[in-house]
Amino acid sequence: MKLFQLGACKARLTILLLVFLAAFCFNPGSIGQESFKIGVVNTQQVLEGSQQATDATEILKAASERLRAKLDKLGEDIRTLQEKKAKTELFVEQAQTADLDNEIRLKQQEYQREVEIGQQALLEKEQELMEPLYNNLQELIIKVGESENFDIILEKRLITLYVKEEFDLTQRLIGLMNEAKGETSE
Repeated sequence: MKLFQLGACKARLTILLLVFLAAFCFNPGSIGQESFKIGVVNTQQVLEGSQQATDATEILKAASERLRAKLDKLGEDIRTLQEKKAKTELFVEQAQTADLDNEIRLKQQEYQREVEIGQQALLEKEQELMEPLYNNLQELIIKVGESENFDIILEKRLITLYVKEEFDLTQRLIGLMNEAKGETSE
C-alpha cells in the first residue's frame, strides 16, 4: 500500500512540476517573452542504442549464463542426493541416511552461497560497466544542452506527452555515444 501511495505522490509532484513549468514558460511577463528552449531525451533508448551498452550487456549476459549453469549443476547434484536418500531410506534405518542428510544440507548451503556471491558479483560488474556509460551520457546531455542553448532537457519517458521531433535529442545522443566509443577504441 505504501508503494502505491509513493507512486501517487510522485505523480502529483510530476503534475505540479509540469504546471509550474508551463506557467513559467507561458507567463505573459518579461520572462515568458524570452526564448525558452526545452529538449527531451529517452535515456534508456540512448543506452540501448549505444554500442558500449550493448557490449556491457553481452558481458553481463554471459556471466549470468555461467552462473546459471553452475547453479543448475549444483541443483542437479542436490536432486541426485535427494533421490539417492529416498531410495536408500526405504531399505535402511533413518540413522543410516544421516550422512546423506548432511551431504544434502551442505550442498544446499553451497548452492545458497553461490547464489548470493554470484548475484553480488553481477551487481558489482554491472555497476563497473554501466556507471561510466551513465556518466558519459550525462556529460553528453550537458554538452548538447550548452552548445545548442537548451534551457532545460527532460527525460522523455517520465513526463512528455508530445514533443516536436526537432527537440527530441535521443537519436543525436545515440550517435554521439557511438562516436565517443569509436574515438576511445582507436
